Amino acid sequence: MPEISPDLLRRWYRSFEEDTADQAVYRPADFPFPPSRAPRPSFELRPGGGYVEYAAGAADRATASRGSWERGEGDAVRVRAGAGTRVLHIVAHDEQVLKIRK
Repeated sequence: MPEISPDLLRRWYRSFEEDTADQAVYRPADFPFPPSRAPRPSFELRPGGGYVEYAAGAADRATASRGSWERGEGDAVRVRAGAGTRVLHIVAHDEQVLKIRK
């Protein structure tokens, strides 16, 4: 089983209001987000390497794309979903915030 910090194993929602020029900010579901017209993009890192990415779909409902994740070098987590692979470079995280380099 891949190993990463246990506080990363949850569903994270994009908090674009907090983004900076070089970091994307994500928060857990219980964060008091301001209202949003469409579902917030989100993803879930699951124990054992499962990954689910959620994006706005038809009728503004979130649609899930399932895949996998693996621990990369240093601060990196490589995720695969749908037809794509990308690397998340984690800048900072704890139970209430996840910051990823853009």
